[in-house]
Amino acid sequence: MPPLLNKLRERHEKRVEQGKKFFSLDTIKNLKIAYIPYNELFKEGLIAGIGWAIGVTIGFVIVSTILVFVLQQLGGLPVIGTWIAPIIEETQSQLLKRTPIISQ
Repeated sequence: MPPLLNKLRERHEKRVEQGKKFFSLDTIKNLKIAYIPYNELFKEGLIAGIGWAIGVTIGFVIVSTILVFVLQQLGGLPVIGTWIAPIIEETQSQLLKRTPIISQ
């Protein structure tokens, strides 16, 4: 046994004989201060990450829906509409070139 471990064991035994208590490993496990198994840590991190992602997604949907609703009530923003219109038209024309509409 390494000498350092022997010294620690002797100190522990002296303190126990003197009536001084140490925290046992079971106490630390119950308090979850220093002992967290890796699989528990992984599960908690995974669940927290999934919860965060769902929260951000729902928050973005709510904020963007409110923004679109307010802009509809205001009549839209002409500056942004005239800037985006050519982009949308070009995108639609490129999509039609790639996948033409087939009439039956």
